[in-house]
Amino acid sequence: MDLKKHIGLKVKAARQETGLSQEGLAAAIGKVTETVSNIERGFALTGLDTLQRISRVVGKPMVFFLQDIEDEREVSQRRLEAEEQLFRFGRALGDDDLMMAIALLETMVRKRKT
Repeated sequence: MDLKKHIGLKVKAARQETGLSQEGLAAAIGKVTETVSNIERGFALTGLDTLQRISRVVGKPMVFFLQDIEDEREVSQRRLEAEEQLFRFGRALGDDDLMMAIALLETMVRKRKT
């Protein structure tokens, strides 16, 4: 995946997880909203100083934005956003609910194979 798109997706996911709007994140890092929008859409590759400010505001380590960069799949932005959302939901669930969600997903996968 393109580095700009990957980092943009991670910035968007972290921002949404913290409940910030693009405007709120922009104000917190001293940038205009258009800059945050361009980063999230993968139109602009942010500098390390800006990424560090984003990291502090959203409470994620810098490495978070580069995790899984080696993923070579050719998938749509929509799918990547859905996978990130699924991961966020999983982190928000308690152990029992997470196990139930996994069981439901396993059932869906098995049903599709038949």
